[in-house]
Amino acid sequence: MILWRILQVVGIAGILACGMLAWQATPFGGDGWSRARLLYAGAGAIPALALLGIAAVGQELRRVRAALARIEQKLGD
Repeated sequence: MILWRILQVVGIAGILACGMLAWQATPFGGDGWSRARLLYAGAGAIPALALLGIAAVGQELRRVRAALARIEQKLGD
């Protein structure tokens, strides 16, 4: 279903954005260490990972439903 792919895309985009924010919080990617940016990056990664998890659960439910339909069809024959 397209909804699961959308959730995956948004989740991956969120992870990438949080990674970029965390990179900018270091002396290598920004002006220096920034605790606030690291906190924001970590806090933003949690819902992004949750979206990826929800999408994975939805895809697995779709697979289970298809398998159950095949089993019921074989039992009905």
